[in-house]
Amino acid sequence: MTNSTCPEVATCADMIKLLRIQRHDFLNHLQVIHAMIQLGRGEKALQYIEKLAHDPDMISDLLAAYQNKSV
Repeated sequence: MTNSTCPEVATCADMIKLLRIQRHDFLNHLQVIHAMIQLGRGEKALQYIEKLAHDPDMISDLLAAYQNKSV
């Protein structure tokens, strides 16, 4: 498909980049939680997870993130 028939296709590379960034961030959070658990800091790990669960950046829609980026 060309850009003129489907302009959304042109953003595929940007979407892939955003997915990679999101995956990288997610894996970093998992590493932090894993380290806390290994160090016997289960309560601190739970607090970290709670904080992430309420973080608007963590629960945001990838498409919304892209739309905000392209505006």
